[in-house]
Amino acid sequence: MPSSNKQTPSQVFQQKNHIPDPDKILEKMRYFCSYRERSLKETELKLRALQLPQGKIKGILEQLSEEGLLSDDRFARAFVRGKWRVNHWGRIKITYELRAKQIPGRTITAALDEIEEDAYHMQLRDLMVKKDKDIRQNKKKENKSGKTLNFRDKLFNFALGKGYEHDLIREILDELKI
Repeated sequence: MPSSNKQTPSQVFQQKNHIPDPDKILEKMRYFCSYRERSLKETELKLRALQLPQGKIKGILEQLSEEGLLSDDRFARAFVRGKWRVNHWGRIKITYELRAKQIPGRTITAALDEIEEDAYHMQLRDLMVKKDKDIRQNKKKENKSGKTLNFRDKLFNFALGKGYEHDLIREILDELKI
């Protein structure tokens, strides 16, 4: 006995070519933007994934901005705070990621200015002390391969990978006498 859940080809075609209700989409995007800070580009990509016409996408983005749910400035500040405090990224890596998200340069600069210089310096110093301790504890494991360990180079590359500036890394390595 055939299943009653089976759809006819015309029903499948109608579902695939169904134009979503703009009110439902707007409500969905309000939730999407209120869940966490979103960039304009990220929200636009989400709307494109829903296969909305370009005109409707522009209208929804404008409405979300007017309602205060969408702001690249707010997104950039939240992104900088999160990546710096939680992931311990440096300014270079944060800038690179924000550019990839198509955030304007002035917005990136303003967001990065919120990081206090002393706290930034101290965070890198703490990261390098912790990494140095970790490298030295694992020294025996790495020596089995016959490689000569250069702690300074390892720490330098680690800090570069985190997105910190060359001069600051050198300054802290000298300060720590590594």
